[in-house]
Amino acid sequence: MKQRLNKYKMDNYKIRLVNQEDYCTWIELAKEVECLFGSMVDSKEFCKGIKDCIHKNNAFGIENKNKDLMGIIALDRENNEIIWLAVAKKYRGNRYGDKLVKKAIDELKINGDIYVQTFSKREEQGKSARIVYENNGFVDFKNADNNPANMETVVMIKTNKI
Repeated sequence: MKQRLNKYKMDNYKIRLVNQEDYCTWIELAKEVECLFGSMVDSKEFCKGIKDCIHKNNAFGIENKNKDLMGIIALDRENNEIIWLAVAKKYRGNRYGDKLVKKAIDELKINGDIYVQTFSKREEQGKSARIVYENNGFVDFKNADNNPANMETVVMIKTNKI
């Protein structure tokens, strides 16, 4: 049986804090996923949120050996929540989203239950994101409003015993 060969090997990555120099890369990544989440890059609130996450050390990126930022996850430590996750299209399918979610869990687990708002089961385009969260112990907690792209969402929870 042939083993699937990924374009980017899993052992050639590093997870690190996102910094000011990564701002433009984050904006480019946001542009790539606006079809799923709605307009972001033209929003002053979103851009301010990115800067706040960077300033408060609440965002992590996964980079390859060439120092290309392949994906980003952002946290809200006060609400113990994952607030943003995206992996660049050309790097998807290599479990980088999974690695970022594991990093977020590691950062947030000390504070108890962890929350994330993501796509409902009925949203086919959000299936891969749901799988990442489900594989990391998240379950549907409650229905949420549609996102700005008019996609149905839910809040998921990962229960952590302290």
